[in-house]
Order: sequence, then structure tokens, then C-alpha cells
Amino acid sequence: MTLRVRAGMMPRMSPLRLLSVIALCAALLAACGKPALPTAPLGDHAALEQLAEAYRQTLQEVPTAPRAMRPAGRLMFVEQVFRGAGYDYAATLAALAEGLDAGDKNQRDLAELVSQPFSGLSDAGLDELLSGDMLENARQLRQRLKQ
Repeated sequence: MTLRVRAGMMPRMSPLRLLSVIALCAALLAACGKPALPTAPLGDHAALEQLAEAYRQTLQEVPTAPRAMRPAGRLMFVEQVFRGAGYDYAATLAALAEGLDAGDKNQRDLAELVSQPFSGLSDAGLDELLSGDMLENARQLRQRLKQ
């Protein structure tokens, strides 16, 4: 079956589908147009202050407390907090997984924020939430936090 479109007319698209297409295009443009965000500096108190301010700002944009959200919602929330502070969540997770200094209070506070999306999840729940490098890094961070 062929779709014929007259000049000046476009096929109808549902508003929800149109919104999805616009959001996808915006995400692609944002990903291509901006350089990657840096890792939050481990142990840096000023970085924690920036993250705390971004947390407060992001908290005002959501209808419920992060702890009451489902894990996927908590992940989106924390990723937004990191973006708001100018840092990359996944890169910070990787850095903590590789070199958390459990004796450094600032690093432990940062690790607590980073692990908030998967806090209290079983291994199966973690597998459902994350994949690839993020999953491996989350597993490593959990191990480091237990020590």
C-alpha cells in the first residue's frame, strides 16, 4: 500500500507520537551539539555543594520525593541532578567504582548520591535497571561500599 501525499499536506500524526519524535530529535541534537560533561571530582567538597544545589532545584521539578520513586524514576532524577550540576552521572559512577576511598567522607557522600537509584535493589532488580558498563560499575561500587 502506498501513501500519497498532496503537495502542502502531511499525513496526520497523533500528538503523542509527534511529541515523541520532537523529544527524540531534541535529545539527538543535545547529544551531538554539546561536549560530554566531566566526571564529578571525587572528594571535592565544592562539587558536592554544586550537586546539593542541583538536587534541591531538581526536587522542585518532581511531584514526589526520590525515595518514593521507582528505581527508573530515581535514576532519571539523579542523572538530572548531575546534569544540573554540570557533571556526568555515568562517568562519576565509573570513577567511584574504580577508585572509591571509603575513608574519605566526601567520596562516601558522593557514592551515596550515585547509588541512590539502585539502593535497596536486589541483584535481579539491578539487572533490570542498568545494563552494560553502568551495571558492572554499579556492582563494583556496591562491593566497595560493603568493605
